[in-house]
Amino acid sequence: MLRRVTEDYIVNVLKNHDQIVLNCQIELLNIFKDKDEVGMIESASMSRKEPDGSAPTNSLTDLQNVLEQYFRLNEEWRMSIYANVRTLIETQETIYRIMACFNNLEQEQRYVLEQLYIKHTFKEGIQILMKELDRSRTSILNFRKNAIENVKSMYDSNQSNLELYGLTLKNGQNKYR
Repeated sequence: MLRRVTEDYIVNVLKNHDQIVLNCQIELLNIFKDKDEVGMIESASMSRKEPDGSAPTNSLTDLQNVLEQYFRLNEEWRMSIYANVRTLIETQETIYRIMACFNNLEQEQRYVLEQLYIKHTFKEGIQILMKELDRSRTSILNFRKNAIENVKSMYDSNQSNLELYGLTLKNGQNKYR
């Protein structure tokens, strides 16, 4: 399961989904460009002191220690990268799922959310919707709340994104959300 989403997170995704996805993709590219081999070797080769305060003397041991330290730093870097990549990919998957849920709303609910968050500012959207739909502000806000709750309930459902769109894969392989 992806992360739990709140109404505020859904609204933020509706307003900024393109920019958030772009930022994730840029961050993914930067992660893999920034490995500093020389810096890791320098960090691994920093001289250490013995417990008695003297410097180690065996150069073979020093080289072995440097290699061990380098491999340890490299492994820590790799695990850190994996954690960051996983977080970014989960963020993208969450955004894609929210947008899939948004796209599967009834037309009127989708239209209201588009006017309030995507095409206009909230205040402008309310004014436009009050005129176009001939409804009160309270009615539009209740309708908006129901639309957001529908997005959240679809998001929390066990359906895959493909199932939300009414599509199926061969052999029932719709397990991936």
